[in-house]
Amino acid sequence: MSEPFVGDRVVVRYRLGADTPADWRDTPNPAASAGPTLSDVTGIVVAGPDDGELIRLDRDGTVVNIPLTAVTSVRVLSRRTVRNSEIRAIEYAAAHGWPGVESTWIDGWLVRAGHGYTRRANCAVPIDVDARADGPTLTAIAAWYRERSLPPQLAWPDRLLPAAHLPGPLEQPVQVLTARIDTITDSTHRTDDPEVAVEPTAGAGWLDVRLAPEPAARPAAGAPDGTGPDRAVAAAVINAVRDGQLMFAGIGDRGRLVAIGRGAVTATAAGQPVLGVTALHTLPDHRGRGLAGRVLSALLRRGKELGADTVYLQVDAGNRAAGAWYRRLGFGLHHQYGYVVL
Repeated sequence: MSEPFVGDRVVVRYRLGADTPADWRDTPNPAASAGPTLSDVTGIVVAGPDDGELIRLDRDGTVVNIPLTAVTSVRVLSRRTVRNSEIRAIEYAAAHGWPGVESTWIDGWLVRAGHGYTRRANCAVPIDVDARADGPTLTAIAAWYRERSLPPQLAWPDRLLPAAHLPGPLEQPVQVLTARIDTITDSTHRTDDPEVAVEPTAGAGWLDVRLAPEPAARPAAGAPDGTGPDRAVAAAVINAVRDGQLMFAGIGDRGRLVAIGRGAVTATAAGQPVLGVTALHTLPDHRGRGLAGRVLSALLRRGKELGADTVYLQVDAGNRAAGAWYRRLGFGLHHQYGYVVL
């Protein structure tokens, strides 16, 4: 069973019983000859598995409690109804905001390479409406990566291609969260914060924070001999954008940066600018002071000045702390994607 966050919209399937909500549908699925045994309920999570032994859902103003012991499955939905074209629009802008150091088009896929630094910069994503996953296309993508001594891998967003065409198992699920900038509950982005510097490129101090190892962390992707990413490669990938504008925010303490964030304003295929936030990071000794929120606010403010009214970010599905924090600010799940290696 997946673990939803508070604020997620979900469908919960559960076994009917004395401790579960009364069946509210005429024909529960599946039906049983002796009477219904299962039912589904859709609602917004107000308390989830992280908080105890119940899932509590707000269903159109009515709160229902479902014991975890009765739950057979939970499916997380987009926070609102999202069309395929909207998924493609966000993925198009996001791919241009993190394009690696080399990119090209192959049959509707934007194929990106970044010398192995970050999985996102070294995968192909199907962002043209005519993208397909047939044999010749995948063969051409695989050959492009092998020419660069990189593993051929795809980003596979929800619903953009038929699930039956998936050429292998999905790995590392990622949630794409979005919000209207004006609805973010942290209102500090509406006023200037003089202690947050915003620059057009990632300087040495910014990179120091970005590349600082986490305690007991695994070696980063693209790391030589497992010691950490090559600094020049990382700088090239981080400072790359395709048809857009970058901004790098940071807060200093005693002469050095301790909290950072990267913003990229790129356009959808229809020309609508959107803001993507990545690399929001605070050094371990400086966490818990609200610095990340101030950095995020500076990026939101600058993105708004550049014409964006929507912001997106990508979070590993297993990162509970980050996922919960963003949802408290007002972000909601837009769609998900995973990676598949050819």
